[in-house]
Amino acid sequence: MANFISGLRKFSLKLTKRGSLSAGTPLVVKRAKVLNDKSSFHVKEAYKALRTNVVFTIPNEGAKRIIVTSALAGEGKSTNCLNLAISFAQTGAKVLIIDCDLRKPNVANLLNISSTPGLSNVLANLNTVDSVIVHSDYANLDVIPSGDMPPNPAELLGSSNMSDTLDKLSEIYEYIFLDTSPINIVTDAAVMSSMADGILLVVRQGRTDKESVAEAIKKLSFVDANVIGFVLNGRLSDIKVGYRYGKHGYYRYGKKMKYYRSGYGNYGYGGYGGYGGYGYGGYGYGYGYGYSNKNTQSTATSNKNKK
Repeated sequence: MANFISGLRKFSLKLTKRGSLSAGTPLVVKRAKVLNDKSSFHVKEAYKALRTNVVFTIPNEGAKRIIVTSALAGEGKSTNCLNLAISFAQTGAKVLIIDCDLRKPNVANLLNISSTPGLSNVLANLNTVDSVIVHSDYANLDVIPSGDMPPNPAELLGSSNMSDTLDKLSEIYEYIFLDTSPINIVTDAAVMSSMADGILLVVRQGRTDKESVAEAIKKLSFVDANVIGFVLNGRLSDIKVGYRYGKHGYYRYGKKMKYYRSGYGNYGYGGYGGYGGYGYGGYGYGYGYGYSNKNTQSTATSNKNKK
C-alpha cells in the first residue's frame, strides 16, 4: 500500500510539472461506488442478500423506515444507505432516501444532484416537502437532499415537524432510508431512533475498533433503538469466478480471495451481521467530520441484536 501511495504522489507531481494540475491540487482517484448497470455480479448479489435480510427482519405492515448510521466517520454509511435503497427500488417498490446528515451530507454528491433545497429547508418551514423531492436516475427511487446547513441539526431532526414529515411521506413510499450522522460523534441518530422501524450500523474492518462499536450500541440501547444488524465494510470477500453443474444438477462457485484498494485508502465488500452474521454488504469510503477519532486495527464482527 505504501508503494502504491508513493507512486500515486509521483504521478501527481509529474502532472503538476506538466501543467495538467496546479500546484497544491490533490489527485483524486475516482472509483464507482454507487450501484449501476456496470457493477459486478457479486456486488449486486451482495446487496440483494442484504435487502432480503432487512425485509425479513422488519416484517411490519405499511412503510418501513430504516436509519443507517455508523459509530465513527469514514465507515461507508452514506454509500451503503444509497446502494441498499437502490437495491430495494429495483424490486419495483417505491423508495425514498433522505439525507439526514445535516452536518456533512454526501447523498447529493453521490448522485450528482443539488443538495439544496432539502430536508433542513422543510423542517425550518421554508419549503414544502413536495418541492424538495428529487426524482433520481434510478426507477422508483426518489431523494430528499440535506438542504442548507442549519445551526441546530439535532433540534430539527428531533422535532415534531420531522415526525409529521415522515408520517406524510410514509403514505407515499414503501421504504424510507434515513442517512444520519455517526452516533458516537453527534446525537442525531439517537434522537431520530423513535421515528424508525430499525437501525443498521455500518462498521469498517481495519478502521472501527470494538470499543467504538460497543459505545455506539450503548447509546442506541439507551434510547431503546431497534438495532437490526451490522453492515461490515472493508473485509476480505469471496468473489465468484465461475460455476458449474454437478452430476445431481447442483452448481457451485469457484472462489478467489481479493481485496480492493482505491486512492489513498481502501474499500471492500462487507457483511450483514443481523440474525446470524451473513457475509453481505457494500463499500467503505473516505469521509470525515473534522473530529479526531483513534481507531485500532481490529474488526467488529459480533452482533448484538435487540428487539
